[in-house]
Amino acid sequence: MEETQPALYYEYLFAMDEHTVLVASLILFLASLTQPAFYIDREDKGAWSNSIGLVLTGWMGALMGGGSALAWFANPLIFLAWIFTFKYEIVPVILSVIASALALSFLLFDKVISSEAPVYSKITHYKAGYWFWVLSILVYTIGMVYLRCLV
Repeated sequence: MEETQPALYYEYLFAMDEHTVLVASLILFLASLTQPAFYIDREDKGAWSNSIGLVLTGWMGALMGGGSALAWFANPLIFLAWIFTFKYEIVPVILSVIASALALSFLLFDKVISSEAPVYSKITHYKAGYWFWVLSILVYTIGMVYLRCLV
């Protein structure tokens, strides 16, 4: 009598390709846009943490010289990485690694520009919008490094 091999369901559980990584990253990014990114030490603590507003106007903070605003540049880098996912082999990996470093660099700063003056406010809490945003970039980066460099 012939023995049958047990089904290897874990192979399907861990099946991953570029499409899966890209879709997971995009879903997390879109989720980040629905949540506040951080709170500051002002009466209206969430006034400057609207995630959609930060994505659209964050570049202005970098132009004003806010160190924490440099993290915003992770956005165009990850957008380019997503666009180049199926066109280039290593370019998306490099872009996403740099985007990851920039996104995580926000944790190194304790103040953000909170007005046009510019006035700086202390970051009091990191909220779900920030963590979903970072996670969207890290999921893409780890997935692409695994698929393009380790497999």
